[in-house]
Amino acid sequence: MNTRPGILVLTLVMPGLLVFLISLYYFGTDYSALIKAESYVAQLARDEKANEKSLQLAYHRALSHRINVFADATWALLGFAIAGIGIHGLATIADKNNSPH
Repeated sequence: MNTRPGILVLTLVMPGLLVFLISLYYFGTDYSALIKAESYVAQLARDEKANEKSLQLAYHRALSHRINVFADATWALLGFAIAGIGIHGLATIADKNNSPH
């Protein structure tokens, strides 16, 4: 009976929290890169000497950063959901042990 909580912690809670924290870190770094790329696109759009090719290249770089930010946030949400499932399992085991039959 005492091994069930340990299995839940090792297989769901710890990996879920690890995925959440790693994804949250990369979300922060990718978000700052997205902000820089978007400001560069805005700067190029205001510049009269910028040509269409450089503007398109900067826009597509910003778009790739936007996709990375979305993917990082999705992985963070998935990791948090996995950890939540493990925590729910721990609470359910504790309820079963405390309820009279």
